Amino acid sequence: MPIQRIYYDHVNEELVPYWYVLTFKRNEISWDKNVFFFDAIAPFEYLNRDQYDESIISVSIYMSDLIINPVNPQLIGINLNNVSKRVLKYAVFPSDVKQFIIPIPDINEVIKLLPNRKKQSFIINR
Repeated sequence: MPIQRIYYDHVNEELVPYWYVLTFKRNEISWDKNVFFFDAIAPFEYLNRDQYDESIISVSIYMSDLIINPVNPQLIGINLNNVSKRVLKYAVFPSDVKQFIIPIPDINEVIKLLPNRKKQSFIINR
C-alpha cells in the first residue's frame, strides 16, 4: 500500500489541503496492468506544501485518469495506460515514477461518487 499524504498550506490563517499524494516503494506499481487501485483511507500524513520533495519522480494525475472500481466501489483506480503515455512523452520510464499527485478538488469529486462509507472530503481537522 502506498504512503498517503495530504499537502496543505496556510491561507488566511486556515489550513487548506492542496494535493493528495501517493508515494510508492520500488516495483509497487505493476505498469503492465491497465489500472492501479487503492483505498483512500486514513491515516494520512499531513505535510506543509513546502515539505514536498521535488527530487522524487512524480506525475500529476488528472480527473480523467481516475476510475471507480465496478467490482469493489470502495476502491479508486488510476488509469495506468493514460499515465504511462504521458510520462513516456517526457522520456521517463513509467517504472521510474514513485509518486502520483492528485489535486484535492479532483479526489474530492471522485469520493462523492463512492458508497456512503467514503462520503468525506479531505478537509483538515487538526
